[in-house]
Amino acid sequence: MRRAGPTSTPTLCDIETRSRGPRVTDMSDHLPERYFREVENAFLEAEARAGVREISLLLAGRRIRIRAAGDGVLARIASTLAHLETGNEDPVDFTICCWDENTAPRKLRLPTRRMTDQAVYCCIPILTDRRFRTFYIEWLGILTCVDIGSNTAYCSYADAERLLMYEISAPLRPIFNIILNQMGMQMVHASAVGCPSGSLLFAGPPGSGKSTLAVLCLQDGLSYQADDICVLGSEQQPRSLSLYNIAKLRDDALPRFESLHPILCHFQEEHDEMKSFFYVHQHFPGQVLKEAPVRGLILPRVTGESSSRLERAAPLEAVRGLISWTIREIPKSDALGERLMLQSLTRIPAYHLHVGRDDRQTLSLIRNLLE
Repeated sequence: MRRAGPTSTPTLCDIETRSRGPRVTDMSDHLPERYFREVENAFLEAEARAGVREISLLLAGRRIRIRAAGDGVLARIASTLAHLETGNEDPVDFTICCWDENTAPRKLRLPTRRMTDQAVYCCIPILTDRRFRTFYIEWLGILTCVDIGSNTAYCSYADAERLLMYEISAPLRPIFNIILNQMGMQMVHASAVGCPSGSLLFAGPPGSGKSTLAVLCLQDGLSYQADDICVLGSEQQPRSLSLYNIAKLRDDALPRFESLHPILCHFQEEHDEMKSFFYVHQHFPGQVLKEAPVRGLILPRVTGESSSRLERAAPLEAVRGLISWTIREIPKSDALGERLMLQSLTRIPAYHLHVGRDDRQTLSLIRNLLE
């Protein structure tokens, strides 16, 4: 995430078009609401031109409706959210509007380099206040505006056809996290498995074995909650919730999952290794765990030893394993998420899992923790 840069304050005359055309000079007042209204109008124009497709989701008891102009956006992200889909009944608690700018009648004016240099965790300060939040993930070409007052958000994709797996596997992160923060919950960088009576979170850096352990548990009969990002509540007994319905595997892990090869899809993105994925809800419909009380946080590390072992982790190690990696992955506009995670971690036991070569013994340790 890009952190704060120069201290000089830009105005909306720094907004420019994607084509790097003339800058606009007539919108310097009433920020950030005026910019939000321009984004809102851009969606309405795209909707009028391309039509609308809708899906409704049920997340943590809140009904969320996604309105997409045209078919392109939902064709790319709907499968990741399919396990949360519900009927289109009213009332709706939150509405997310999204569109592909390639199908829009005009290009949306974007934050300039001067603005993005001042961004903190992808949040643009001049276009953000207590009610309105604006995020720009420049390397993905995604602009997001959220109006907490009206429970409405807009998300513009520069090119939905060229979306990277980063967004396909975990779409609309800034919006979902704001919705969840309002309920005392936070998206966290962790995989999660378990059963209705309890779940375990695996947290840590890339390559520590989080996704591999989650898929091993799925194959062993446990329910699956998250591959890379799940939801953590801050109640007296913290809960974990499933948000994204996908499982990803590194190429070097595939020999351990021969039975899954027929259902795997493959992708490779620039400067990255080959990876594979499948949608859990599609292939293991009875093993998706929507929510459960958290029984523990596991910090895995692959050792190459013959057997695995567990040991208790210190509170600071749990903070580093969960929070330090979460803040790299989840765009934010304030520090509420960190406070919620710290509150949860005081109520969850944490363990180091030194992962050896014996998968059966590793799975036995995990099951023992759940029990």
